[in-house]
Amino acid sequence: MRELIRIAKLSIPFIFILCLLFSPVSTALASAPYEGYNYSSWGETTPSPIAYRPDRVVDGYSLGIDSFNQPRDIYISADRHIYVADTGNNRIVVLNDRYEFVRAITEFRNGTETDSFRSPYGVFVTEDNDKYIADMDNARIVQLDADDRLVKIIDSPQSEILVASFVFRPTKVIVDKAERVYAVSQGTFDGIIEFDADGHFSGFVGANRVQFNPVDYFWKMVATQEQRNRMLLFVPTEYTNADIDERGFIYTTNSDANTSRPIRRLNPTGIDVLRSQGYWPPVGDLNFTNTGDAKGPSLFSDITVTDSGIYSALDGKRGKIFTYDWDGNLLYVFGKMGDQVGTFSMPAAIDYLGDDIVVLDRATNRLTVFGVTPIGAWINEAVRLHFQGEDAQSAELWRKVIEYDANYGIAYIGISKALLRQGLNEEAAHYAELGKDRNYYSKGFQRHRKDVLRDQLGNVFTIGIAAMLGVIVIRAIRKRRGKAQHV
Repeated sequence: MRELIRIAKLSIPFIFILCLLFSPVSTALASAPYEGYNYSSWGETTPSPIAYRPDRVVDGYSLGIDSFNQPRDIYISADRHIYVADTGNNRIVVLNDRYEFVRAITEFRNGTETDSFRSPYGVFVTEDNDKYIADMDNARIVQLDADDRLVKIIDSPQSEILVASFVFRPTKVIVDKAERVYAVSQGTFDGIIEFDADGHFSGFVGANRVQFNPVDYFWKMVATQEQRNRMLLFVPTEYTNADIDERGFIYTTNSDANTSRPIRRLNPTGIDVLRSQGYWPPVGDLNFTNTGDAKGPSLFSDITVTDSGIYSALDGKRGKIFTYDWDGNLLYVFGKMGDQVGTFSMPAAIDYLGDDIVVLDRATNRLTVFGVTPIGAWINEAVRLHFQGEDAQSAELWRKVIEYDANYGIAYIGISKALLRQGLNEEAAHYAELGKDRNYYSKGFQRHRKDVLRDQLGNVFTIGIAAMLGVIVIRAIRKRRGKAQHV
């Protein structure tokens, strides 16, 4: 019996190791090569639980095909297929939602001839599985149907408003529900190029404003004409990427490292309507160094938006993903540069597959899939429920988040919003105060004050009427006494 007990004790460590080795949970999800953080209302970096952890890596080898070569874009369609613009190999690679190879689109019939891509930079897929490819070096946008047959080709736009030196080099393409096509073109500073459903040039949308240094502007004022000619021109910055939401609003990133609005949400008239109701505007990192390779503010290389108003921007400078809600609250940050699983060398594109986030690295030629953690799932679902008007359920999830991270200020604000809709104004003001949100605190306090006045109004009127009657009675008594004494 003792011998059996001794053998059992010796077997425990081996059993534990076997459980770890053969556990169905991905070993990558057990840890992350980065730390989670957020920014407080004071702009200070505060530790925060990690919302996403690296789950798997997908490359040409794991797919059983040739290695990717400088891929530039990914798009995940409504039927959960992943389209990779494998730029250096002049092909579009299609995967299913299990990250298995489906097919590669390398050529198509164009009339009686076989046509192919030259540096396809961007890809977009509609709900009908029509594919739009930004075929950069061919200076065109190619539309293929669900069976990869050619529908039409949108060539370089022709118009009197275009400068003579204009060159069409499309790097990103998006399409709205009316089949209007929007293209980001390399070296174009006039905005996003718009085409109608037939592929005819319509104009530009949302040109960036000119950014300039006041010191440079002063020297231009006092310089001679010859000196001015040698100076750099003040020109608008070009867009680097774009995505479109369910309502047809276009989310963009640009190449200006000094802009105060690196992320924009353009309405159909090209006006930026991005909400900025969080502690700080959606600009990425607030604290950064001004030396080294990663100096200066965040520089976003791509952006993706969900149907619940959540959007994630990919910082190509530091390899981080910043995720915001509809109001511009920073929900979480993760990722960094490096050579480990879950880090990046040159992050180029980002998209959602359900709750998973997929990031394309054009230097390592691979996709990294990030799986959501429990707290990340609670945050995402709480934001979705609030977006859909389900505030009671949203508040329950925000309370779970607070149990996990008591310093997560956005959760208190989320509860405050839910309580306001339920008419619990005093409690709403309390939670807004905990979340350091002056706007919602003011709303809750003002409504609570009205509630108090309304509830006490009856008592005030009763006391007032009683006081008036009392004064009348006292005056009447005094008057009678006065008459009696007179007699």
